[in-house]
Amino acid sequence: MNILDESIHGVAVGFFAQNIFKQFSKEKQDELQIWGYELLLDLYQNEMQYTDDVYAETGLSPEVKAYVRYNANKALMNVGFEPMFPEEEVNPIVMNGIRNEGSTYDFFSQKGSTYAKAKVAPITDDTFQFDRLEEIKK
Repeated sequence: MNILDESIHGVAVGFFAQNIFKQFSKEKQDELQIWGYELLLDLYQNEMQYTDDVYAETGLSPEVKAYVRYNANKALMNVGFEPMFPEEEVNPIVMNGIRNEGSTYDFFSQKGSTYAKAKVAPITDDTFQFDRLEEIKK
């Protein structure tokens, strides 16, 4: 899966979560929001340790950690919460995989930076009228 695909999934899941969240009382919403921020902070601390373990020798830890914070903020925003971390620059190569502007989609490889619905013509009996090729060649 690519990063853009996961981003789209996050937005969709967040939309459904927001609709469920709205059904709770204000008191329960406050409780769930505190729980959500505490859980995210626990996950964040775990991810920071993991990032150090995996990327320390490559020198990429700071870039990976910036992306982790970006991703955590996106997850919070997807469910309708305020971001937890200050905005910071994320590696442009990573961000290029997330952006969905433009339409770079390759129908044949089924890869690209956007989703595209295939445009195809239905196959009919006329599709296999190969004798017409002789007419076209003339």
